[in-house]
Amino acid sequence: MDLVIKKMAKYKRGLVIGRFQPFHNGHLELIHQIMNECEELIVVIGSAQFNYLAKDPFTAGERIEMIHASLSYQTFDLSKIFIIPLANFENNACWFEYLKSMVPKFDILYSGNEYVRYLSTKEIIIKEPLFINKFRFNGENIRKLIMGHEKWENLVPNPVKDIILNINGVERIRVLAKSDTHPQEW
Repeated sequence: MDLVIKKMAKYKRGLVIGRFQPFHNGHLELIHQIMNECEELIVVIGSAQFNYLAKDPFTAGERIEMIHASLSYQTFDLSKIFIIPLANFENNACWFEYLKSMVPKFDILYSGNEYVRYLSTKEIIIKEPLFINKFRFNGENIRKLIMGHEKWENLVPNPVKDIILNINGVERIRVLAKSDTHPQEW
């Protein structure tokens, strides 16, 4: 009789929040890291109300599709992952309570954003994840590469590349970059 030893997750449920504009290989690596420590994961799509802007070109629905398709492609167990869009909350002093009211209960928050860590209460474990090549794998860099007609496809999972191409996202990013309107700055 073979004895199978199953690795026990350190935490029941982790949470990671990001804009995912677009979801890229650094995000994918981050989810691998978190799923090695947690049984389940909540992926919160922040600034969900913003789209068709130079900084936020993709809709919340498109970002959900990017994440879901990438995790499916990587054969993650999607029954253990929640993907939740979350609109910004104007009162920063109450932001963490708002976050908790909008998502399932979680044990640990993963964030590389110092401000998010600052706004989060001490009642939760907060961990700064290890980022791989943060300069290269970040949404702003990828959007700049797309705007400059440079190679970007290898920085995102294949399903994200396909989604961006299928929704004409390259042209969208290039048009938005030339726009003189900045509606999210009002």
